[in-house]
Amino acid sequence: MNRHIDFYKTLQVHHDAGQDIIDAAYRCLSKIYHPDVNKSPMAVERMKDINVAYGVVGDSRKRKEYHVEWMRNNAVKPMTSSILNRDKQQQPERDPIKEAKKLEEEATRVLDDFFCETVNERWETAYQKLTRIDNENIPMDDFLEWKRAVSQVYKLGNYKITYFRKYVNCDYAGVVYPTIFQFSVGLTEMQIATGQITEENTQKYVAYDGNGWRVCLGYTDLKPTILKFKYLAQVMPKLDKEEYFMKAITKIDLLTGLYSLGGFVEQAEREMLRSQRYGNPLSLAIVTIKPNLEAEANPDENQLDACISYVSEILCGNIRKTDLIGRCNPSSFAVLFTETKLEEAENALEKLLELCDTEGYLNYQIYSACVSVYRGSMEQIIASTLEKTTVREKESDINWNEQKEHLHTKLGKYKLSDILGFNKKGKNHF
Repeated sequence: MNRHIDFYKTLQVHHDAGQDIIDAAYRCLSKIYHPDVNKSPMAVERMKDINVAYGVVGDSRKRKEYHVEWMRNNAVKPMTSSILNRDKQQQPERDPIKEAKKLEEEATRVLDDFFCETVNERWETAYQKLTRIDNENIPMDDFLEWKRAVSQVYKLGNYKITYFRKYVNCDYAGVVYPTIFQFSVGLTEMQIATGQITEENTQKYVAYDGNGWRVCLGYTDLKPTILKFKYLAQVMPKLDKEEYFMKAITKIDLLTGLYSLGGFVEQAEREMLRSQRYGNPLSLAIVTIKPNLEAEANPDENQLDACISYVSEILCGNIRKTDLIGRCNPSSFAVLFTETKLEEAENALEKLLELCDTEGYLNYQIYSACVSVYRGSMEQIIASTLEKTTVREKESDINWNEQKEHLHTKLGKYKLSDILGFNKKGKNHF
């Protein structure tokens, strides 16, 4: 060749690039400069150069011959001029990694500002952060109407931005940008009608459009989307806050803070379905507390509440996080041991009951039963297990002096003396 042409530079690849990189670069450049896509007169000539370069570098045999010539023409030559050497030493060396990191941080900051303005419903400011082509395609009035329509259906609560990748000379929405960063954004939203919280991920792009970094919206017409969200806002049921609150509160036992019977059954039946799906064992235990009021001359009507409150603290503090516990009637607890065989559940229950054993300051008897659960109505299973409960004998080897010391120990955030005086001091479990 009379005049050396740098085919690597034409394809925008390194001279040591692998064949897969060269192939990918050729495909990317073809999408940008192919005459069917790019109507510029210069695109035809540019595409010819790209085809010639790929015809040589893309062929392993031709590339070996060409690479020898490339090395001969691009070998590093020593500088003979002391002035040039001095100028070169005075110029700071560029760090491509730091420069790329700086660009990524700038793009991330712009996208973060865009979502911050969106969360605070400063939509006019958010609109100013869109690319020039987005501003031309979407009038501000349409953008504001779109955001208002969405806000009638969803409320954006939080977001998390994660860098994904960088594109060079990339076509987005019909425009070729020199640099585009792609981000994955995790959104936490609340559905206005139901109060339901949802999490989803979306992809967002930030492009350098000549004057600075701008967020790519990518829409050419927002009117169909506006109509869709307006329709959703009309047809979706409105949230009755009082009804929603009452449904939630009926699933919680007010004394202990545990699940009520209804709340426990709802959660337990989900675990039962999961157990059937994966073939895992499931066991149910019932613990019933009966205060010994007959032996006292002046029985305390709040004794049962004190005993239930005391035992619930022990059970909650010692069961696994994966197990379920609820109050299935005024004097009984239901404990669902997930992924646990009956024998293992009985051993776990025995350890829990040992912790619940007490005498003197809270005088009660413990009844218990444990069964395997396969299928059926959880409410009926609880009822049949309640009938199988038997009394647990307690060992009376604790002297009263040791018991008196326990009165001043704390169980959770309460002393046992507080529990004994349940409701007498105007306190409750909360």
